[in-house]
Amino acid sequence: MIEGLIGLLIVIVVVGVVAYLVTLLLNMIPMNAALKQIALVIVILIAVLIVIAKALPLLGVSSPI
Repeated sequence: MIEGLIGLLIVIVVVGVVAYLVTLLLNMIPMNAALKQIALVIVILIAVLIVIAKALPLLGVSSPI
């Protein structure tokens, strides 16, 4: 159980750093504000879905990933 929690913590940190870097890159690119907002929401949504997919086995639910 503790190995799963440590693995989940590592996934959260890695996904968080990657999402932060992608967010920084998106903010540097000159584009329409509406498109930028949509892109940022998609990045955060994907990051949250990855973390949820990795957390499901700890709850006893099979994960598709």
